[in-house]
Amino acid sequence: MVMKGLPDVVRSIAVVAGCAAGVSLLAAPQIPRSIQRTIYFTATDSHGAYVDDLTPSDLVVREAGKERQILRVGPAQARLKVALAIDEMLSPLDDVRRAAAGFVDRLQGTADVALYLVGGATTKIVDFSADTRLIRQALNAIPNRPAGGGNLVESLYRIASDTRALEGRRVIVILTPEVPQRSGMAAGGVLDQLRDANAVLHAATLVGPADTIAAPTPEMAHLETMDEVERDRVLNEGPKQSGGLRLSLLRLESFPAALDRIRSELLHQYEASYAFPAGVKSDGRLSLSAKRKDLTIRGPRQVPKT
Repeated sequence: MVMKGLPDVVRSIAVVAGCAAGVSLLAAPQIPRSIQRTIYFTATDSHGAYVDDLTPSDLVVREAGKERQILRVGPAQARLKVALAIDEMLSPLDDVRRAAAGFVDRLQGTADVALYLVGGATTKIVDFSADTRLIRQALNAIPNRPAGGGNLVESLYRIASDTRALEGRRVIVILTPEVPQRSGMAAGGVLDQLRDANAVLHAATLVGPADTIAAPTPEMAHLETMDEVERDRVLNEGPKQSGGLRLSLLRLESFPAALDRIRSELLHQYEASYAFPAGVKSDGRLSLSAKRKDLTIRGPRQVPKT
């Protein structure tokens, strides 16, 4: 540094200031980078009513067992993408078709809906659409296929895989009877697909009456089979893991109320964004809890890979 012609005192002050600036630059703290994750959830009070005034200070997010910084909380804004799947054992029933049509109608303006028929095969009858009239027409025209030999686990795997490329809040709603059914694949594959697609599974399942649904027989065609528990595991663990509902119904007449509850769940979703340190390995465990008393939080229990 050349300072000819400056008084000694001025030169000394300049040198000290330059050294201080150099020290300051060297000592500047390194701000750790972080990854922002977004999750969807619902919150209800002790009476089951949805809560609509949550802030970051009301919640605790933990990933890999440690509390993480919540950046934002607010009503979910992304458009709903709902895959509505009806088991062919239920699809011929007018009560089920009317309930499904009412569900689609009440989502008008907030969701794109795809219609699937599952059972002996997995058929996408209508691709994701906001046209409720189109979906209603498709519901009325669902073909009556011979029931039996279905594989619900494989069907849900296929549907979850279909949703992975979609933009928005991915949702699968399955209407199916609670009957014994062998599976050609393990439930873990479906659970992994739900996690990777960041999709929520809701299941409305019919227990009875017994004379409504014909149970599978040994004569029905099956794939190479695994234990029947895989189907039950998907229907039980899928909603729990993803933050959805499992509603077990005793009567056909209960389907409209069950679907209306699922609709309310979808329309009252929050989204929360939180920070996770970059470069830190996560075991995938996720928990979301409330600091406020008497609140029930329903959300995903695993971190999506996407």
